[in-house]
Amino acid sequence: MRVLEALNRKPSINPFHENVANILVSAVDLNKKRRIMYSAEGALPSLQSLEGPWRELACLDLSPTGLFFAQNRSRESIARVWSAYSTYAEVIDPSECKEQGIYPTREVSRVHFRLLEAYGAFFDHCLHQNRRSSYPPSVSHGFTIKDVARIFNAPMLLQDACDFFLAYPRSKVSDLYTALGLHPRTGERRFAAEGIPAMALKRACAISSASRYILWSDLTLAEIAAKCGYTDGAHLHHEFRRSTGGIPPAVYRRAVRVQH
Repeated sequence: MRVLEALNRKPSINPFHENVANILVSAVDLNKKRRIMYSAEGALPSLQSLEGPWRELACLDLSPTGLFFAQNRSRESIARVWSAYSTYAEVIDPSECKEQGIYPTREVSRVHFRLLEAYGAFFDHCLHQNRRSSYPPSVSHGFTIKDVARIFNAPMLLQDACDFFLAYPRSKVSDLYTALGLHPRTGERRFAAEGIPAMALKRACAISSASRYILWSDLTLAEIAAKCGYTDGAHLHHEFRRSTGGIPPAVYRRAVRVQH
């Protein structure tokens, strides 16, 4: 859905804001999915036209799913995560991920079929690229939110906030305002003017960092929660499911373990 929206992205849209929103809540309302796909039926996008936005979004996607594809090396892992979406998330029409590609389980629209083709091509690209890498999957691999903020030239206020929350995950928003020398009300106004509340950045930094440990470490959920600023494992479990459209962390961990 994000790729279809990216094809018609307005100049006023800020990609950094998009990325933060995607980290926090990757789920898309079912009715919105239908509207987006229906709007594309009249002018069916080509695989080539989908490829650019797909690579762009995937390269900088710091949601749990994006981090998974950034290092995944197993087609079976992909199939497990794909199957989980049919179980936990709202999907228009279920489909199956097989060795030969992705196939709908019933007749679907032209644009839906084109998206499934694009998914297959994207997965092949990820597998080929990751298998060529000499570095094993790890927590330290890839971009962080502060890297993405700099890539998109986000205002220095947002870059400083990302730096602060990544360095001090157990801090509060009020601690950030103190570190920046801002009165709390001034801080709220400054972040409101940038279109991203400080709390949203704090949550995005936390879930993205925690997702790396869930995917690529053997730490328990409670240990990751303590490391990344969550109250406890249950709090992290809840936030992770919000950011994946309902898929719990255990599903991703089992999928990742397939490739070891």
